[in-house]
Amino acid sequence: MIVDRYYYTQLNKQEQAVYKAFYNGLMAHEDVIPIPIKGQLSKEVFNKIFRAMTRDNPLIYYVNQSACNWATDAFGHTAICPQYFYSRETVRKYNRNIENAVNNLAAQLRLTEGTDYEKEVRVHDWFCKNVKYDFKGADMDEPARVVLSHNIVGVFAKQKAQCEGIAKAVKVLLNAVDIKCIVATGEAEASGKKEHHAWNVIDIDGSPYQVDVTWDIGASKGRIAYDYFNVTDEIISKTHSFEDEMPKCISLKDNYFERNRLTFRSRSQLIAYITQEIEQGQNKLYFRIDGLFPKLRRSELAGMVAKIAVGGQRRAVKVQQIPNEKVGTYWIRIY
Repeated sequence: MIVDRYYYTQLNKQEQAVYKAFYNGLMAHEDVIPIPIKGQLSKEVFNKIFRAMTRDNPLIYYVNQSACNWATDAFGHTAICPQYFYSRETVRKYNRNIENAVNNLAAQLRLTEGTDYEKEVRVHDWFCKNVKYDFKGADMDEPARVVLSHNIVGVFAKQKAQCEGIAKAVKVLLNAVDIKCIVATGEAEASGKKEHHAWNVIDIDGSPYQVDVTWDIGASKGRIAYDYFNVTDEIISKTHSFEDEMPKCISLKDNYFERNRLTFRSRSQLIAYITQEIEQGQNKLYFRIDGLFPKLRRSELAGMVAKIAVGGQRRAVKVQQIPNEKVGTYWIRIY
């Protein structure tokens, strides 16, 4: 297990000192936490440190940020008075359950075996198969559910969470097997609507990649989607914008489609792939068209697949498509 604190490194020295004191106090479940700062602690600085600490340390899931108070005495000494969602005993119980869940998953998914890329794929696939997005996880009429859905307890106890809980749980699992992983936050646009969102930046063999497990869960629908698995800043920025500065993600070396030779940059390459798959009896195709390859109209692609299928002496009764033109991926089923 590694200690992976990207956001801590982005703070100045005074902010880092407050981060450390605040972290130690919260881990001890203290009611009053003295911090090494002279004078007033501004709300802006507090929010910056709190955000950094909770993204670096998903095991701090039991603190109510909006209800934290702080005060400075006549001598300039400042202390934070946190409010906890759960009692010390409840936190201990949850922590034991989380530790057991992580250890069991590490064994089940063989996360001590293989390359970092292979471990990442297993973690990603487990989420896509087992974790559901909690559409009611932002309903303020159910505050307990909101808390669960936005942290790792929702994933490891309920296997249901919103994007923040999912991204933090991905970090916990990958950090447990020594893979660096950052919880990224910002906005994402779907169906013309921008919403606050969380995803990950994951380091594989020294190269960082953008990964949005939540959106791959949403795109799966009975299959495993890799639309947002190890993509570049250029690709993900078509739908996502970052709240903080992140490591530059420019490589596609460990992108799912690149690794599996499923990225096509010409029409002839694509036709050869479709023909080969159909000749081998495959009725499901999943590939990515590189941005340099002009976009195919859906009807044109369906016609191409149907023509090849009929030419291969198969009845193409229906061609179903699930395209993601933002990232250039296409999932096709031939009936």
